[in-house]
Amino acid sequence: MSKKILAIIVLVLSVAVLVSGCLNQSTTNTATSTTAAEKAATQPAETTSATAQKKASRVFKIGATSTAKDAMAVAGQHFVDRCNELLGEEITFEYYTGEQLGNTSTMLENMQVGLQEGMTVALDALAEYSPDLGIMSMAFVFKDHAHLFKYLESEYGKKAFNKLEEAGFHVLNYNFRKNPRLIFAKKPIKVADDLNGVKFRVPDITMFERNFRTLGAVPTVVAWSEYTYALMQGVVDAGECTYENVVDNDFHKYAPYISLVDYAYPLESIVLSTKAWESLTAEQQKIVQQCADEASKLFNESIVKSWEEDKKIILEDGGQFVDFDKETFMKKIAPLAEELEKEGFFDTEGLYDYVQSLRDK
Repeated sequence: MSKKILAIIVLVLSVAVLVSGCLNQSTTNTATSTTAAEKAATQPAETTSATAQKKASRVFKIGATSTAKDAMAVAGQHFVDRCNELLGEEITFEYYTGEQLGNTSTMLENMQVGLQEGMTVALDALAEYSPDLGIMSMAFVFKDHAHLFKYLESEYGKKAFNKLEEAGFHVLNYNFRKNPRLIFAKKPIKVADDLNGVKFRVPDITMFERNFRTLGAVPTVVAWSEYTYALMQGVVDAGECTYENVVDNDFHKYAPYISLVDYAYPLESIVLSTKAWESLTAEQQKIVQQCADEASKLFNESIVKSWEEDKKIILEDGGQFVDFDKETFMKKIAPLAEELEKEGFFDTEGLYDYVQSLRDK
């Protein structure tokens, strides 16, 4: 055999071996690809299942106007945390403080249309939907918290809460007892007439404007976030708040004369939309109610403790507690009740007289 023919035979055999190897490799790759494809085919099913499970966990959005460090915001956070702890994967509660979901009116509207499930809110702010609760904001109507609770637990109070349910709001707990509302100013306010002509900060709420106009002041609407600055700049020379808000906002540094007149006894509350409440099972309702009650207890304990500390700070910073004649305030405000009832401010005729009948019972 010639060398040329031998070289051709070797070349042909080499090509044959090479082709055979490629075919085997192709078969192996195909098998590998098939296995990967089979896994890919099963993977979306697993992912979809997990996603569906995640979406099945309901979310309850709870809003608040108060900032995160506020005592009510702390209580609200406790409520949310406990709900999440006890309800596990059934419902996720999310808490949005500092008006992240809107102001009070916006959040109440959100609840009615299902954009959020609940909120922490001052009970008298619900008077927009149940006017008889508005009497809580009228100055010098209630003797103390005990007097207020007599009203809220009476047939008139129950009627007011029923009206809230009809409007789409279920009050879980309204026993968040803030300290009473005081008056502070750049001069001593000892009698009601000391308020005559004083530029007095009020929120954009009708009852507050009526209260202090009746007492002789010049009501000036200022947003809460601008309150301290308004005192610094002389936009207002006096204002009101609950005890626990004085030190937190440095009010005593710019209006150091504090009169503990206790003109109202505010309550905070935790409220769910009626729809959200009714969507819960009986066991879930029991748990959510338990969490709200725990938050209330925590709040009330912290409020009492914080005021004892705040009084010392106020005095150390140069603030003064003013002696005053409460009767002068009560006498001057009294005509307002008749005016409001004539205007149909409340649902129930004779509501003010009824509340007064409970004063010493």
